[in-house]
Amino acid sequence: MKKIILNTLSIFSILFMFALPSHANQMSQENIEKIIENFLIKNPQLLRSVLDNYKKNTELEKKKKAIQSLKSFKNPGIFQKNADITIYEFFDYNCGYCKSVVKTIMETISEDKRINVVFVEFPILSQESYTAAVAALASEKQNLYNKFHLSLMKIRGKVDNEKVFKTANEIGLNIEKLKIDMNSSDISKRLNKNREIAKLLNLNGTPAFIIGNVVYPGALTKENLKEIIKKVRES
Repeated sequence: MKKIILNTLSIFSILFMFALPSHANQMSQENIEKIIENFLIKNPQLLRSVLDNYKKNTELEKKKKAIQSLKSFKNPGIFQKNADITIYEFFDYNCGYCKSVVKTIMETISEDKRINVVFVEFPILSQESYTAAVAALASEKQNLYNKFHLSLMKIRGKVDNEKVFKTANEIGLNIEKLKIDMNSSDISKRLNKNREIAKLLNLNGTPAFIIGNVVYPGALTKENLKEIIKKVRES
């Protein structure tokens, strides 16, 4: 905060110097800053406005960089040939609300062939959630991620380790290979990256959607989703 105030004083000092008549430009920097400091003390709303704008712009820039990073980072999903919009979903396999929106997402992309959906693994609810996420990403090495993902999302109740491997076996994954691939360093790096991006976006729960450059926390209805997609296309 002190640094921001000092920077603010410096900015006002420069503006003040330009505003002074030429014969007054010999005033010392210290005197100028003292005048400005006294002015700001008498007009705290001006300083508050500067700080609020600084904070707002910093948050917007942080959010912008996070979304850019998300879009450039590889996560699995369903990709359609002529897509012009991509939906990014942060989710947890033990999140009931995440499970409730699966039908909405699948119906929407089935009806609209110009939408991609990217599944952003964000296991935050339990250690079992983390294991499920690791297994899901490992299944990608056997080209069965989407099938495994949707199968895990259909599980009622808690998704524990036993259910993860039972489901993996049922859809035809090689379990021994899956367990080996789960130890791959690239998987933990991807999960860490997803977590970093979520933190920059101030995401504290699931599901959360990124559509266009806007964050939509919480479950979306089909009507909500279609309206958002329409607005993004119109813009």
